[in-house]
Amino acid sequence: MRALEPWCAAFLYTHIDTEGTMTGFPIGMAETLRAATAKQLIVAGGIRSMEEVRALHELKVDAVVGMAIYTGAVTP
Repeated sequence: MRALEPWCAAFLYTHIDTEGTMTGFPIGMAETLRAATAKQLIVAGGIRSMEEVRALHELKVDAVVGMAIYTGAVTP
């Protein structure tokens, strides 16, 4: 990520192991990625609750929420 920073405005990371499962995004991965770049960081894959969205927000990480919205687990 650091090598790409000069050419990227943001980074999007999808955790494919949890994509579409609503089993939770691995917060430790978000922490590791956040430490690797100062650019906007967006994560996706398994996000299941507003509490999780808030935890990512506290890390200054944006979230893509899909299945949790479709099923009503997270409401806009």
